[in-house]
Amino acid sequence: MHTPDIYLRSIGVHLPPVVSIETAVAEGRYPADDVEYFRLGGAAVAGDVPAPELALRAARHAFERSGGMSPRELDVMLYADVWHQGPEGWQPQYYLQQHLVGGDVLSVEVRQGCCGLFSALQLAAGYLRPGGAALLVGADNHGTPMVDRWRMIEGNVVGDAGCALLLTTDTGFAQVRSVNVVVLPEAESVNDGGVPLFPPDATVGRPLDFASRHRGFRNRLLAGDGAGVMLSIQSTLMGLVERTLKEAGITLDEVARVAFPHGRWDNLEERLSWLGLTMADTTWEYGAGIGHLGVSDQFVALDHLLAGGELAAGDYVLLVGVGAGKTLACAVLRILDIPGEYASDGAA
Repeated sequence: MHTPDIYLRSIGVHLPPVVSIETAVAEGRYPADDVEYFRLGGAAVAGDVPAPELALRAARHAFERSGGMSPRELDVMLYADVWHQGPEGWQPQYYLQQHLVGGDVLSVEVRQGCCGLFSALQLAAGYLRPGGAALLVGADNHGTPMVDRWRMIEGNVVGDAGCALLLTTDTGFAQVRSVNVVVLPEAESVNDGGVPLFPPDATVGRPLDFASRHRGFRNRLLAGDGAGVMLSIQSTLMGLVERTLKEAGITLDEVARVAFPHGRWDNLEERLSWLGLTMADTTWEYGAGIGHLGVSDQFVALDHLLAGGELAAGDYVLLVGVGAGKTLACAVLRILDIPGEYASDGAA
């Protein structure tokens, strides 16, 4: 989707303190034998701070950085998440409506796995009219009895965060040049684990364990059932990146940095080889220190690049999403200028 009139006005981030891998090993939470190979640094852990509160703090941060925008200027708010947010039968966007934006703004929860913020970005781009503004928020706190953040995904750990994007149709520090989200329904079995669809996991206390689900899929792959799915994921991702770059009017050689999900390095290295990229082109090292943040990885990483002085005006940034479904996403942003607060607040 070509999006020439969508701008990123500001990014807000709330990242809780990081618990190191060394601490997790000492407490018996993370396997010591995995430390050397997987090279992870730790996970951001929110404790008992609810995910909607993480979202609210990030949203307030985004408005503080916006140069004077008010929540009253919003036309739509989209709230993306992957994990349970609060009481069953309740939706988390209500919390932000009560404490920040009020009830006159169309507010919708978006659940499309780890690509949720990409989906929110594409939806907002299609919704906004000239003079419009949107708030996209993503938040997750995985620290619940049904999740073991240190072992749930082999080769990775899961962190908590809140992230907020303020979009406008007139001005911002970055232009959203293109965004696309696609789903491969034939890859749905990669993450389903072969467990019953009913009753839902949460209603029977079944833990979320992607490690065992992925092992089961790999076993099916070795048995000859699934090779076509993996090839489909590879070809679709490559095609998606090519289409998004073409819509943005650039080639991959013109991209300054690339942000992928905060996943295991060997999986990422394989995907990079498909595209002719290296680990140095990515934000993997930063992500390895804070964990996989659900919906927020690429946008928190973008904030980190800006805060660290690793981007300049005129640079293009490629954001790539991979989620359950199997969902694939891609966006291209062009940095127009570096906001002054990145030199002073050190928020990332």
